[in-house]
Amino acid sequence: MISRSSQDHVRRVRRGYLLVSGLDYFADMLLTVTSVLLLQSLGMGSGAVFALIAAVWIVEGVSEIPTGVLADLLGRRVSVAISFVLRAVGYSALFFSGSVYVAAAGVLLAALGGTFASGALEAWAVDETRSEPEKGAGAGAGAGAEGSRGLDRLFAQGKIAENAGLVLGTLTGAALGTLDLALPQIVAGVSCALAAVLSLRLMTGRPGPGRPGPRDGFAPRLRESFGEVMTGTRLTLRGDKVLIALIVATALLWLFRGIPGVQWTVVYEGLVGGDLLVLGAMRSVGSLLEIPLLGWTMSLQRRRAAARRSVIVTASTVGALALVCATAVREPAVSIVCYVCFSTAFGLCMPGVRAAMNERIDGGHRATVLSVASLFNSLFTGGGLILTGLAVGELGSTAVAWPLAAAGFGVAGLWVGSLAVREGAGPAAGPPRSPTPTKAGPAAVGVTAAGPATAGPATAGPTAAGSPPAGSTAAGSKAAGSTAVGSGTVGPATAGPTTTEPTTAGSTTAGSRAAGPGTAGPTTGSQEVSAP
Repeated sequence: MISRSSQDHVRRVRRGYLLVSGLDYFADMLLTVTSVLLLQSLGMGSGAVFALIAAVWIVEGVSEIPTGVLADLLGRRVSVAISFVLRAVGYSALFFSGSVYVAAAGVLLAALGGTFASGALEAWAVDETRSEPEKGAGAGAGAGAEGSRGLDRLFAQGKIAENAGLVLGTLTGAALGTLDLALPQIVAGVSCALAAVLSLRLMTGRPGPGRPGPRDGFAPRLRESFGEVMTGTRLTLRGDKVLIALIVATALLWLFRGIPGVQWTVVYEGLVGGDLLVLGAMRSVGSLLEIPLLGWTMSLQRRRAAARRSVIVTASTVGALALVCATAVREPAVSIVCYVCFSTAFGLCMPGVRAAMNERIDGGHRATVLSVASLFNSLFTGGGLILTGLAVGELGSTAVAWPLAAAGFGVAGLWVGSLAVREGAGPAAGPPRSPTPTKAGPAAVGVTAAGPATAGPATAGPTAAGSPPAGSTAAGSKAAGSTAVGSGTVGPATAGPTTTEPTTAGSTTAGSRAAGPGTAGPTTGSQEVSAP
């Protein structure tokens, strides 16, 4: 029997989680339409913009481990607050200064800030809503019911809060951008500052499980975490070859999704005569469209065992053709519809991709292997965006970049689809278990929680996410968000359930933002420089 005090505590945690999550997405999505346009107005050329967004991916990828260790030492509440504070400063920098160097520093600071939140908010909500009912000898069946139905309800409500923040933030940012491209930056900064205060006030409760004491020290914990990731890398590379191929193919999907995500606002601003509200509507409609389509694909997969492969292959093929049409068609309305179809196709691919990957990972190494996958995403996308920036003459020119991205997206989708369903695939096929502990930090908690069971609607929704990334945070990153130059909108959050788009800042390894036309993940977002 659950006491009234426990029920009240769960309700308070739920309200805090929904409020902070919604505000988090609102702040990030304020920038999805204007961020790249603002950088361009400051004098950044196409190569510099691509390089900056690539740097966001790489910074988030390499910072995930040290910031995860710090988050583990400081606690989830403080870690989330630090994330919001850093992002508040990074976002606001672009409002108070017209210097390209200050802008780049602000973008990278926001990206770094996103990694502090990797899965921490979600892990706190899960632990605080589950730990109390699970105490005591008589909690048995009641605890189990509360654990399953309670978490389903928590994540379903969380998805509603995230989508509300996403749509409201996107449209508000577009409206503010019509007055001044820098105005959404300061509003996003103020929103993050408010979220920092709220997180300190609302994220109360029992200490996180297994939190190390200060005496453990940062350096030893950092060495231990790096050692765990290296062990996970070796186990992955020596283990299941199909899993290796899935990781590489998924990284390519993120790369080819990210290329148009850098350019779309510049391209369509010209086509629609500078009407930023149309761009905001593109981003919002794409995200909302994913919701019923994801529900339909999940229903199809329940009825047919091979439906996962069919969904991935069909979505990637349609997405590739849609991007080609968006490039070739000069009629703005038709081109916009085609681009929305492309961004939505990416979102439809990702739940099946994540589920296939999780099925092949041994549970004892899920966090470390997903961290390796997130790092692959960061390096592939970062390196690929730098090369693309060198090949693109003008930021608004799609003649080279988009046909290349369409071909790569289609081929990568076919490759992933061929790997997503294999006879006998499952945890046993993953790397062998060893006594090596899983990665410490909030992200690890999120990833472990986000195993195959989380590949359902809650994790598959339009993030980011970014998730997120990061995300990806492994558990909820905004990776699916957009190509943001912050943290969390299109981050390398490959494990983030709520990420379907690459965020330039975001890997928050857990993700990433929704996969609408506005760009991304992990997972946990930061400043968006562009959203596909």
